[in-house]
Amino acid sequence: MTQHHFRWIIVLTSLIVIGAAAFVGYRYFNSAKESLPREVKLTAVGDSLTQGVGDPTNKGGYTHLIRQKVTQTNPNVHLSTANYGISGETTDQINHRVVYSKRLAHSLREADMITITSGGNDLLKFWKANVVGLSKHQLDQKLTGYCQTYQTRVTRLFRNIRHLNRRAPIFVFGIYNPVYVYFPQVSYINDTVSNTNQITNKVIQQQHGMYFVSINKQLTDGQFTTAKSRKTLEEKAAASIIAENHDSPADIEQLLSGQPAQSNKYLSNDDHFHPNLKGYQIMTNRLYEQMAAHISWLKEE
Repeated sequence: MTQHHFRWIIVLTSLIVIGAAAFVGYRYFNSAKESLPREVKLTAVGDSLTQGVGDPTNKGGYTHLIRQKVTQTNPNVHLSTANYGISGETTDQINHRVVYSKRLAHSLREADMITITSGGNDLLKFWKANVVGLSKHQLDQKLTGYCQTYQTRVTRLFRNIRHLNRRAPIFVFGIYNPVYVYFPQVSYINDTVSNTNQITNKVIQQQHGMYFVSINKQLTDGQFTTAKSRKTLEEKAAASIIAENHDSPADIEQLLSGQPAQSNKYLSNDDHFHPNLKGYQIMTNRLYEQMAAHISWLKEE
């Protein structure tokens, strides 16, 4: 073998060794990088559904469950949550905290994701103020005014939150009818829930990076998931109305004050109004579906 050939063999061997080492190093570096958990901060703001009222574990309802679900489904992600839910707050009250609470504002600015629950207490106040003594025409007039006011309030809330954080995806839960199982014949309550959700969704579509999380169907219908079961429920309610006259506004108002006669299997037995653990699991699953659809690093189940 000539000296020239020997040199080429040495050069070729060296290149192969260097290439192999580079490949192994690249794979090792990226493997280590991929194995590091992604730190993600979720700030949840809203009313009792964010606080987790009705959750028998007292761990915070969907905010606790979504942290578990994200971590279990995405081992490279570490999700931390900050819960700023306060039971009973209306949209205006939540907005007041967003504007004036420095601690909440800081958490919203630093968040990688934001969730919002709002609108339920606005509607509850409307129901309690207008459930007794109004004709259908009067109720429709009241509802028109309520819808206009609510749209103004929720627009203000969403804009103020987006102003604090222009990059994080924001997921907004809709509301549900907690009294359907008890009073399926009272269609105007379902109508007001639908109107509120439509307004919320309309305002969401006017903002960038905001997504609607619908929970109305499952939490409203409860265990009555088929058309046949819902028809049976309504027939029983109608029979009860005839026999016992349980269709009065006072009966509905009593239920809204937390004194029901039946149960929805997704709502708490304590107040028959807020979700129980199964109900919060439904909220978590619907939230995760929307997150997976709009966040690139999140895995589909």
